[in-house]
Amino acid sequence: MRRAFQLIVFGIVLIFLFAPILPASGDDSTTPQSYAAPAAKSAASSGSTATKKSPATTATPAKSAAAKPPAQKPSPQKLSPIVVTATRIPQPIADIGTTISVVEDSQIEAQKIERVENVLRQVPGLQVTQGGSPGSVTDVSIRGAPPSSTLVLIDGVEVNAGATGSFDFANLTTNNLDRIEVLRGAGGSLYGSQAIGGVINLLSREGEGAPKFTLLSEGGNRATSRQVGTVNGAQGNLSYSGALSYYSTEGYRQFNDNSDNLSTAGRLDYHLGDNTVIRGFARYTMANVSLPRFSIASGLAGAQLNTTAHQRSEFMMFKGEIEHRFSDKLLARISAFYVRQELRVNSTPYVGNPTSEIDRIPDETRGGLAEAVYTWMPGFRTVAGFDFKDRWVRSDSSSSFPPFGTFTSNFNARRQEYAGYLEQEGSFFNGHVLGTAGFRVDGNSQFGEEVSPAWSVAIPLAKISTTLRGSYSEGFRAPSFNELYFPNFGNPDLQPIISSEYDGGFTTLFGERASLTATYFSRRVHNLIVAVPAPGTLFGVEAGNAGRVDTQGVEIVPSITILKGLTLGGNVTILDQTHANASGATARPVRVAKYTASALVQYVRSGTFLPHDRITASIVDNFLGDRDDIRSTFPFAIENHPAYNRVDAVASYALGVPYRWCRNEETFVKISNMMDRQYSEAFGFPAPSINFVAGVKLDFGE
Repeated sequence: MRRAFQLIVFGIVLIFLFAPILPASGDDSTTPQSYAAPAAKSAASSGSTATKKSPATTATPAKSAAAKPPAQKPSPQKLSPIVVTATRIPQPIADIGTTISVVEDSQIEAQKIERVENVLRQVPGLQVTQGGSPGSVTDVSIRGAPPSSTLVLIDGVEVNAGATGSFDFANLTTNNLDRIEVLRGAGGSLYGSQAIGGVINLLSREGEGAPKFTLLSEGGNRATSRQVGTVNGAQGNLSYSGALSYYSTEGYRQFNDNSDNLSTAGRLDYHLGDNTVIRGFARYTMANVSLPRFSIASGLAGAQLNTTAHQRSEFMMFKGEIEHRFSDKLLARISAFYVRQELRVNSTPYVGNPTSEIDRIPDETRGGLAEAVYTWMPGFRTVAGFDFKDRWVRSDSSSSFPPFGTFTSNFNARRQEYAGYLEQEGSFFNGHVLGTAGFRVDGNSQFGEEVSPAWSVAIPLAKISTTLRGSYSEGFRAPSFNELYFPNFGNPDLQPIISSEYDGGFTTLFGERASLTATYFSRRVHNLIVAVPAPGTLFGVEAGNAGRVDTQGVEIVPSITILKGLTLGGNVTILDQTHANASGATARPVRVAKYTASALVQYVRSGTFLPHDRITASIVDNFLGDRDDIRSTFPFAIENHPAYNRVDAVASYALGVPYRWCRNEETFVKISNMMDRQYSEAFGFPAPSINFVAGVKLDFGE
């Protein structure tokens, strides 16, 4: 690692030395590399002036703005989405050497997707595992990394729980989202712990224009219903956006399978003149879900469906930010945030099961970020920042197993994390080589410091409409509080997990109708935290740094417009993973599918029956190959979990006929698991059967 760190520092020094003499890729008024460019909003802003793309937009090749005549037709680069997750500064996706995908609000709206987990199923390299019916625990992994090694951000705020290290997507809605950016590959040089597999960043919509309101109502089988209200607009220096939704269903099991979800999200932007912006972000969710498989998940022999177990989850996130532009070259921002997640589980005795359990786990993170962006000249920018987090968790659990007695498990923990990072971006040889290099130094009150370097390069080959990409990055994951302190399992002497990853690929455009992206990646993880023998303990094992994981794979992302309005896209990921423990023995990877794929067919047609009407139809087929998994009942053996594929479909018709205050009327039909497949994503937790809903959406405003 020290050698890699030295190489990164050396590269940054070279960029600074040669920046004044190397040709840049354009000027402030034309190049997207310039921070002052109109298309590049601030890193905190979720908006983008870029043209909307396909469901999982990947890097696209482009010719530099400075290299094309003013009268020439705009290059694809100007139509590329502007992303912020890869480098923390707004940048066209075509100029980035790392692998990143974008799902924009237009695609989410076209498919009427209400939960983020179902959006992520269509992103290359991602695997979603839901523990049964809606509202059940839902994990997301990137490129075979465990959920605790996938960093999740909402408007730039980390929301991974301190207790487990992961984030539960079960109740996260798409309310008020502008787009979702997914960085695949280690992001430790900018984001620190948890980013070994990658980063998922959800960005809120910025209000604009005259006030607009929408109302959506849908209902279907199993008493499924959802109501959503949204608002968006701007008045003077203030822009605003927000959404409120309520979802409920009786579920799909015989009994005790109902769930509900109340969610709200909002954003405010206030402009104090031309150079200063104050922003506020908020998101809140209160959800309840019944747990019919709770006793089975607890490993009780002969257990049947639980009639009393239920879970209540509460999530809240608040962020305030001030951004000021001191000059055309220097921009700075400072922010503070607060995140609280609380989980409550209650299971009481019932006929045939005398056991009971009560859990309460509040989890809080608070902190702040200070960041500055300096533009030396068009195409050369430096990002420097410092962030601080204070994590706290309390875990209280009481379980009764007559006649053996009652067992309690209680602990609370707290730690502080602080970090500084530096990144240099450069455009060389008239925009023909676009490079980024940087490093981050993380400090932790429990295990000390960790340094994470990274570099990436993008080479646009305009003559053949191709962009070559390559990157190297290192990352780490701090032990979770459960791994450190959970009674009879935790080990306070754990060290962080360390990773290094190479990534390379290309994107080729075939005119305006088709594209192909292919990426190869290879990652090695050391100090993997696994269960190691611990004689004398209650379970005979404890957490220890004893494992190594080697992962390599290929992602292929094709897209083609067959005819006007008809688009076919998708992705395939082939992954191979090898585990080894400290003795060198090979272990079996769990819940890591070798093959995953997703296909989307979408058709959009306007003016079919009326001058401004619109028909939209989409079919999505998600496939997950067989994988090893741990059975949910004793003796918890590892067995093969069969592959499955799930087909979802949606069709909508928008009249486009204004009537008084109503600007548009839309009706839609949506079917999930259309083929009614009987499968499970986790052993012991059957997935929902077929679900169909129909609804109407009304748009109000000028």
